[in-house]
Amino acid sequence: MMSADREKKAVPAGSLSTGQPEAEEDESRAEKEVLELTRYILHKHYCENDPEAIISLMDEDLHWLGAGEGEWAVGREVVADIFRQFAGQVPRCNLSGENLRVLALAPQVWLCCGRLWIATDASTGIGLRAHQRVSLIFRRRGGRLLCCHIHISNPYQEMREGDVGFPAQVARQSYLYMQEMLDAQRRQIEEQTALLERMSYEDSLTGLYNRNKFSQMAQSLPEEFERGGVACFDLNSLKEVNDQLGHSAGDVLISQAAWQLEQVFGKNVYRTGGDEFVVVDTEQDEESFRAAAALARQKMEERKISCSVGVSWRSGRATLKEQYDEADRQMYRQKRQFYQLRAHDRRGRQ
Repeated sequence: MMSADREKKAVPAGSLSTGQPEAEEDESRAEKEVLELTRYILHKHYCENDPEAIISLMDEDLHWLGAGEGEWAVGREVVADIFRQFAGQVPRCNLSGENLRVLALAPQVWLCCGRLWIATDASTGIGLRAHQRVSLIFRRRGGRLLCCHIHISNPYQEMREGDVGFPAQVARQSYLYMQEMLDAQRRQIEEQTALLERMSYEDSLTGLYNRNKFSQMAQSLPEEFERGGVACFDLNSLKEVNDQLGHSAGDVLISQAAWQLEQVFGKNVYRTGGDEFVVVDTEQDEESFRAAAALARQKMEERKISCSVGVSWRSGRATLKEQYDEADRQMYRQKRQFYQLRAHDRRGRQ
């Protein structure tokens, strides 16, 4: 017994596993090759739509399960004919999020399976993104790794009659729907933007331009211009109307005055304060502008709207600020006269 034990111990260490490291290294290289071939096939199918490149890697006994319910075939020649029909049918896709694993099934046979994201390229006019599951089996024949099993697992309901190798109809419908939603959202944003822009320069009570628009207009004018007219209108006794009849009555008075001004001056009117309006006109001549200011005042008086008016006209070089200040001073002189006369009338009646 001791002699037998000595003989066993005399066997050189590792002699029972001679070649094992080399075999493991070969297996590792084979698994890497299987993984690269799987990536190559997926890229050729989804990114380049190159069926001939895939056919060159098919084993004679290939089994194929496609994405559609009726897509199933056996044999290299049969499957090759089907794949040739895919030429020009599969839209260009981009692959991402790859998660593939390789498993040795038997000597010289490997399975590569997993999933990855497949999304149609923006240039195709089709919108589809799917978490695709794939299974490919390779075996070595004549020194080459050949694919003997392909299984692409799209849900059957995504494939429609007439689709070849790719759910193009569902993808196009998804893309069109997405475009409709984007267009609707774009229109909504445009409408909201237009509303916000209008609110930023439009007086909500009268519909006239507001002080913001007046400031914007003033900045857009040349620092000096050859000719132009500025008129300031200020309603008299608005505070009394508000105090005696309420602010709703005051709003009506303001709106009526604004409407008369707009009838005469169009879009050249700005409501710059509670009861203050400014007109800026660089088109009319002096006579026409002064006549328009007088007409606007007359129309308001006919409707029992009392206002004070100041007008400035320059035919030489002038700035908007200079003319506005001049018209504003004239308007306040009239307003002081109005209240002085009314106070005098009251004392006379007493």
